[in-house]
Amino acid sequence: MSWDPPSALPLADELKFYVLEQICDVDDLRGLYQSRLQQGKDIGEKIRSYPLEAFLEGISENHDILASIAEAFRRGSPNINHITFARLLEKGLVREIVTTNFDLLIEKALEQIGWSAAADFNVYFTEEEFSKIGMHLGLPALFKIHGSASEEGSMRITLSQVASHMLSQGRANVLEHFLGSEKGDALVLGYSASDDFDINPALSIIDPKKRIIFVSHTPGAHEVGELQQPFRNFRGYRMSCDTSEVIERLRRLLTDA
Repeated sequence: MSWDPPSALPLADELKFYVLEQICDVDDLRGLYQSRLQQGKDIGEKIRSYPLEAFLEGISENHDILASIAEAFRRGSPNINHITFARLLEKGLVREIVTTNFDLLIEKALEQIGWSAAADFNVYFTEEEFSKIGMHLGLPALFKIHGSASEEGSMRITLSQVASHMLSQGRANVLEHFLGSEKGDALVLGYSASDDFDINPALSIIDPKKRIIFVSHTPGAHEVGELQQPFRNFRGYRMSCDTSEVIERLRRLLTDA
């Protein structure tokens, strides 16, 4: 989500390269890049295209980094985007948010507006919680389908499953619940659509009832086109624009609500 104003948390690609720099000898890392470039392969692009979860799982096999990664994602302060999401929930304009992020920024934003977990909103991030998705109490809900930094174990399970190209039944239930209903529209923000290891295959088999509005962060562009993979089977459209403009329009919507 490179369009985000600062929240003091690393972006996915920044985190990957930082981890590599910490565990690799500088000369070895330089040699890795040079050898790949000589073979006509852009190793940097390959690293960027690899899912963060699978990357971290692979590194974790030989380096005990997960506790430090979880601690990093527990830090940071909400930016204007997270506060806007919180206000949309508060106003009842949005009822559910699904995210693949580990961080706690949306929860912190909700706490900043005076909401309390379990009393004003629910957070779901474990397989057991996902399996009971149809039983939640009707409170606004945040579904963290790749786990949460608040519980390291949920991250560890997800990393293992994603690296194995496996989508758990619980996470499949969340996607079906969220996208398999005709009620409301789904606004997709800050999503790279690169989860080819688990989420994208599941999207291809969901009965496409929901209308999707997919925002493709493209600074300087103002174009509307057809949906592409992984949402090609859904109704809706793709907006190529600066995501900050969409956030600003949402903020105006809050003012008018």
